[in-house]
Amino acid sequence: MTMFQRVSYHLANLTRFEGRDSQAVFLAWGMMGVQVAGFAMVLAIAPVALEIAGFASPLFGGQAWIVSTALVLVVVVGLFALMGASIARRLHDSGRSLVWAVPPAVLLTLVGPLMPYIFAQVPDDGVAPDGFSALTGLIVVYLLSVLPLIVFLAANGSGEPNRYGPPPADG
Repeated sequence: MTMFQRVSYHLANLTRFEGRDSQAVFLAWGMMGVQVAGFAMVLAIAPVALEIAGFASPLFGGQAWIVSTALVLVVVVGLFALMGASIARRLHDSGRSLVWAVPPAVLLTLVGPLMPYIFAQVPDDGVAPDGFSALTGLIVVYLLSVLPLIVFLAANGSGEPNRYGPPPADG
């Protein structure tokens, strides 16, 4: 299966949360998803970055964080929609449920929209705004929660039938 066939497979199966997918089938989709989400997140926080740099104040009237927060939420929801089912199928290959993806998803939903708001509060003197420490703590907890998920997604499947079905035929 070529990379384009794998991407097409995942697009065709956006709502199929049952079954199993192999490492090979998931890898191209997962890596593309991370890259697209990262690029989209950079674009989403651009209004705040431009406002902090002094370029966007006339565009957003000092409220760029609202635009960025909305864009970040769109990116997060899009990421969930595009990756949720494929992550579920990949976790199923090793006998795990989608529950392993819930903590990172919840934390990303909390952290993502808070970032533009907190960063928009940075004063000219560079002192950390209120909530910066809490945001940093949430980011650390998010990273700690996503590490096992990454390990599970990258691990080999069981190769044996499990409660989610037979091993994937593709690898």
